[in-house]
Amino acid sequence: MEKKAVFYQEGNTVRKEIVTVPSREEEILALPAREEQQQPRRERKPAPQLNKARLAGVLLLTFVTVLFAYLGVTFLSLNASLTASRSNIYRLETRLAQLKADNLIAANKLEAQVDLAEVYQIATTELGMVHSDENEQLVYVAGLREYVRQYEDIPRK
Repeated sequence: MEKKAVFYQEGNTVRKEIVTVPSREEEILALPAREEQQQPRRERKPAPQLNKARLAGVLLLTFVTVLFAYLGVTFLSLNASLTASRSNIYRLETRLAQLKADNLIAANKLEAQVDLAEVYQIATTELGMVHSDENEQLVYVAGLREYVRQYEDIPRK
């Protein structure tokens, strides 16, 4: 064996240590034989058994995952249904506006076709209708009530 100086740093100081180093021949002799060098094979450990707590945790996580998947699909289905309903309402409102416009146009055409002077002439000449006199007209005064009873008799003068 030979002695050898080894330098190493410790903090901000360099230290010197004298170490005994075996020679190359001594190292070869000290090595164990190949057969001894091989380590015995490790026995395989059996797979860990799931205890009840782990099993319960796995089942809980599975249940929560399935629940969230179901809620997600339900939400998407309701959202699609709501979108379809809104588009249907918009389509029906557009159709209603078009029908109202068509109805107004038809009413204006009918009013334009009726000549009030011609109606007056037919009523007076052909049907013998006349205007009423002042004596034949009754004026109804409601009094203090704010409403009129529909089936009440009309008062006479």
